[in-house]
This record gives sequence, structure tokens and C-alpha cells, in this order.
Amino acid sequence: MTRSSSAGNGSTGPSSLARRLEDIISAYYRGNRPSYSKIAAEIHESTGRAFSATYLWELATGRKHNVTRDHLRVLAEHFGVTPDYFTDEEVSEQVRRQMEFAVALGNSKVRKLAFRADGLSEAGLDALLAVVNAMSGESGTGEAAEGSADKDG
Repeated sequence: MTRSSSAGNGSTGPSSLARRLEDIISAYYRGNRPSYSKIAAEIHESTGRAFSATYLWELATGRKHNVTRDHLRVLAEHFGVTPDYFTDEEVSEQVRRQMEFAVALGNSKVRKLAFRADGLSEAGLDALLAVVNAMSGESGTGEAAEGSADKDG
């Protein structure tokens, strides 16, 4: 299942591009994913640039990895990210976290909880975080939980 890459650093190999493209497609369409033909047509409609459905499929499945900067710019424009999303691990990780956050905020109960938590004291926020962590199976106040609690959204 591991795909080897001729790029020694592993950050821009075909599996990375394919994974990033699949991630952005999945997040963009949120469980209502159209065919590659439909996505290619939407790319043309939103950017004015033609994009082959076959080429899109080949990139997304890792069968092709010879993408040009121009193609990356077209994909980035359509999906609302920078071209660096497809080539830079740090940028793609940041975008991935933002997409997860946006999906979470798509849930009305999560939004309600966030709105009601706004304005709580630090002790109240810590208590609420402890309850959520306990209910979600996380132990303690791990580094990831602390990092997300410390950031203003």
C-alpha cells in the first residue's frame, strides 16, 4: 500500500499530491462528491480554464504527477486555496486543520456550543474542555487540546 516516490524528501511525491487533491475534493464537496467529469466542468465554469476530467482523475489517484504550476493555480483557484497547498507540507497541514474546523462548525450543535462557551471564564472553559475531552475519549488536557484552546478563531 505504500507508494514509493523518486523524490527523496517525500513532501511533493505523487502520493502527496494525490492525497492533498483527494483531501481538498472531499472537504469541498462534503460527502456529496460528484464525478471527476462534473468537477472538471465546475473547474472550467469557476476559473474559465479547461481541465481534463481524465487528467484530474490521474492526479487524484496518483497515476500522474507531472502537474504544471499553471494546473496547480487553476486547482487552487477553484478550491479556494493557494497553489502551495499542493506542494508544501506545512501549508497543506494548516489548510487541513482549517477544513476540519469548518466542517465541525457546519454542525449546528457544535456552533451552539461554541457561541455559548464564548465569554466563559478560563476556569469555565477548562471545565467545558475537560467534559468534551472525557466524552470524546481523549485523556487529560493533551497538547492538541491545549493548542486548539489557546488559539482565537
